[in-house]
Amino acid sequence: MNFWLPGDILSKADKLSMAHSLELRVPFLDKEVFETAKKIPVSNRIGKKTTKLALRKAMEGIVPEAIVNRPKLGFPVPLRDWLRTPASDILFEEIRYSGIEEIFNTNIIEKMFIQHRSNKGDYSRRIWLIYFFSVWYNLFIKQDLRHLKSAML
Repeated sequence: MNFWLPGDILSKADKLSMAHSLELRVPFLDKEVFETAKKIPVSNRIGKKTTKLALRKAMEGIVPEAIVNRPKLGFPVPLRDWLRTPASDILFEEIRYSGIEEIFNTNIIEKMFIQHRSNKGDYSRRIWLIYFFSVWYNLFIKQDLRHLKSAML
């Protein structure tokens, strides 16, 4: 409540709703609603296989069954699909020329890209992590090495 909501989920919801010209309300953060909800025993709030049990029970017959019982969705990013498009070529080029070949075998990374794009495996998380590492490496390690070399000349 003190870290995840204000530092993550609320800012994402705010940015995503504004980006699409949507008005977003967060009714469960209303103080009166919160004070009432916190009085509900945990056993009535969380089930064996689900969360928001009291809310789901309250909405039965009002909201369609498929909505009431669906799992949480969060804010998924279509990374897996995006990395299968030609736009991901830019990402691979950034990895290739970042200078991480001393740490990573770029031939294996290229094979991951090829297999991912041809639906022979899901390497999206690995590729994304390697990409972020390569950006970090380029900015903070490679840049520092350049400055160090130029200072020594």
